[in-house]
Amino acid sequence: MVQVAKVRIKDVDFFVRNAPMRMPFRFGAVTLTASAVLHVRMQIEMENGQLASGWAADMLAPKWFDKDPDKSYEKNLRDLIEAAQAAAAVYLQIGAQAASAFDIWRAGYDAGIEWGDAHGLNRLTASNGPSLQERALIDAIGVGSGLSYHQMLLDNVLGLELGDIHSELKGVRPADIVAAQPLTSVQVRHTVGLVDPIRRTDITEQDRLDDGLPQSLEEYVEHQGIRYLKIKIGGDAKADYSRLADIAALLSEKEITYQATLDGNEQYGDMGALVGLLERVERELPTMYENLLYIEQPLDRAVALDESLAEDIAAVSARKPMLIDESDEELNTFKRAAALGYRGVSSKACKGLVKALANAALAQHLDDGSGQYFISAEDLTNIAVVPLHQDLVHVAALGITHVERNGHHYVRGLDHLSELEREACRSEHAPLYRQDGSLLALDICSGQIDLSSLQRPGLGGGEAVDDAALTRLQDWEITALTE
Repeated sequence: MVQVAKVRIKDVDFFVRNAPMRMPFRFGAVTLTASAVLHVRMQIEMENGQLASGWAADMLAPKWFDKDPDKSYEKNLRDLIEAAQAAAAVYLQIGAQAASAFDIWRAGYDAGIEWGDAHGLNRLTASNGPSLQERALIDAIGVGSGLSYHQMLLDNVLGLELGDIHSELKGVRPADIVAAQPLTSVQVRHTVGLVDPIRRTDITEQDRLDDGLPQSLEEYVEHQGIRYLKIKIGGDAKADYSRLADIAALLSEKEITYQATLDGNEQYGDMGALVGLLERVERELPTMYENLLYIEQPLDRAVALDESLAEDIAAVSARKPMLIDESDEELNTFKRAAALGYRGVSSKACKGLVKALANAALAQHLDDGSGQYFISAEDLTNIAVVPLHQDLVHVAALGITHVERNGHHYVRGLDHLSELEREACRSEHAPLYRQDGSLLALDICSGQIDLSSLQRPGLGGGEAVDDAALTRLQDWEITALTE
């Protein structure tokens, strides 16, 4: 019988990797042309004295965690970095004594939220720091024990107590909610950003990349067989309808059978405009309406959980299920949202794996067998190696069959990695990537990617990290992104 792992945390280091973007990416109120990925390396000591290291990483995404218009891009970045540093200090303190991953996570999460409250950060921002530490800890335990993430959940090596998060889940084990076997492939739900070209002809000669990768949606459906879409909408119902009509026309011409989700990124200030958009889509684009799976947080977080909107939220969810995303900043948010009429909640590694597992169990608990309540798999510009692999390992364990992917669309393959890392991906993760001349990129075939190589000790990718190719946080210049 496998025992719950009790570990000590010995050290935490921070690194940054700059990742040039091949095209601008607009989400919500910001358009990114450059990005940086914050990396965490944690060293732990197992009960037998063995040392093991684990990694975690997230793109530093401004104006998603905190959309306060009075905060600068640089301030957003510093908030995320300082929250991660504060969480590391807490984890080192808590982990000085041997404890389970869950006990360390529980104390670290609470302390991180308390720190954020004291420093004026919203809880989505404050919880990102602890989520990085959580993933590095889980990765290290997997490496030290020789167990994959899925196996750690089946055996509850992490000591997870889901009933400690939601009382309704008392007695529910991680093994009760994960897939019997981790998925070996998953459908890519391709992000169609607000400024992304729909057709080849939308790309001017000046903007044409010709870098070996698709650029327009038309090229993605032709060359990669994409059949799932996540379409960004911007809050202007007339403009949003026009864009949806253009997308629907393209897919109809190509005779593509597809499924789609809409992502409002908090851009709708009231329900009336959203209802009007849905009614028009249903009336004038019936095939697209029929193929819509759900709508991801269209309402600003200031009103998304307003009890006075419960009737409207429930009415929209009766048409197409609404999913909570940016407002999901506390452990009990999904429970509150479900009471208002929301039906889904996003799983994003940046919000935490333990939280996602608890939300998946809560969705299962709320559901009557009809699939009315659900957890989805969404991206926050995850790119290789660490962010991408860890998110995909988590999705595979939960058994979610399609996952939003956008990071690979906005960076050129694995160009941002060192040659040592690219070679590790070629040799250790050949099913996931393809080599085409100088380009090493995700191998998306018939709209799917192969996850089989990720079932290895830890969270699927730490052994491919070349720390010599990273910049230590203390040596990184934040102005490289903010100037």
